Amino acid sequence: MKFLIAAADTGTYGFTLLGDDGQVIATGRQYPDKAAALAVVADMMREIGSAEIEERTEPAQPARTPPNRTVGGEPDLARIGRSGIPPV
Repeated sequence: MKFLIAAADTGTYGFTLLGDDGQVIATGRQYPDKAAALAVVADMMREIGSAEIEERTEPAQPARTPPNRTVGGEPDLARIGRSGIPPV
């Protein structure tokens, strides 16, 4: 892996973390100067080994079944706010 430090047209500096295959793994925000960007990269290189893993892979909750809107197989118009209107 490697960090790529780049200057933007705005005069700021940012970094991109590339994998061994050249694919982008992470992109940092822009920093006001090169020293600030390098300081963040140095912090990441020093601290990355102690990073925690937060697992967010719980299965999605099943969709809630909508309430039954029929009475005796026919639509219950009163339950959906259309009482008093005869069916067409």
